[in-house]
Amino acid sequence: MKYTLQVRQSLQVLTPNKSELYFLPTPAPGKKAFTDNDGINKWKRLSEEIRNTNKKFINFKQVRTSVTTNWLKEYNLRQIQYMEGHRYISSTESYLTNQMKDLQADIE
Repeated sequence: MKYTLQVRQSLQVLTPNKSELYFLPTPAPGKKAFTDNDGINKWKRLSEEIRNTNKKFINFKQVRTSVTTNWLKEYNLRQIQYMEGHRYISSTESYLTNQMKDLQADIE
């Protein structure tokens, strides 16, 4: 909420051309996200721009997985479950397999 009301508005003031913002608007109440091709095209363009900047970028799911995996190093499962918005703890536990790869690398 703080981001929406304060941070985002200050970013919009700093950037005169709103099309340059990487923060896409949330859908209007009662409207589903990506019901029109324009919304999908925005995400595709954003993906292409990020990929041009960073060749390791694959998709946004990769970014979410990386963030969650890093959170596992700092927070407990319940906190991450809340931050990710998972209904079931088993959804959060599925990210623990990524942490096992880190342990294997440390052992080797």
